[in-house]
Amino acid sequence: MTYIPAVSSNETAIKDLDLTVLYNSTNTISISAGSVMPWGSEYQLEGSVSYSVSSGVVTLPSGYSYLVKFAVACQGPTVTSDTISYQIYDTGASAYVGRRGHLCWQESTFLTGGDEYAIALLDCSSSAKTIDARILAVSSAGFTVDPNVSYSGRSRLEIFRFK
Repeated sequence: MTYIPAVSSNETAIKDLDLTVLYNSTNTISISAGSVMPWGSEYQLEGSVSYSVSSGVVTLPSGYSYLVKFAVACQGPTVTSDTISYQIYDTGASAYVGRRGHLCWQESTFLTGGDEYAIALLDCSSSAKTIDARILAVSSAGFTVDPNVSYSGRSRLEIFRFK
């Protein structure tokens, strides 16, 4: 449990934290295993850090540590048996990093169960890193990310930068 004194209302337990969220700028993107998420919109929720993004590849500047979380909003082709997995990929090292995430459906292609973030802790204290968010596996063809429906949510890459 983290103790935050009463005098520090509206402050995070971790000082000097920047939070940026990347979203897709288009809807209903067809994906398959190996697809790289095409980030296009950026929102600074805390701080004012802006990241270089090109063809889905994000550059994390040196001098910091980062916690990166990746979640997918996706529509699958069948009702109860679709699954998808995804993970952060370090393009400089040509290796997957951190823990992979999963998404599986229960009763409908829009109701999900067992979804979880892909998450990685990256040390960029001595050099910058380039990462992307990749789809590892899908259970069948016909998946779309960020479908053009109001109740599906949005895929996102959350970047927490620690000073």
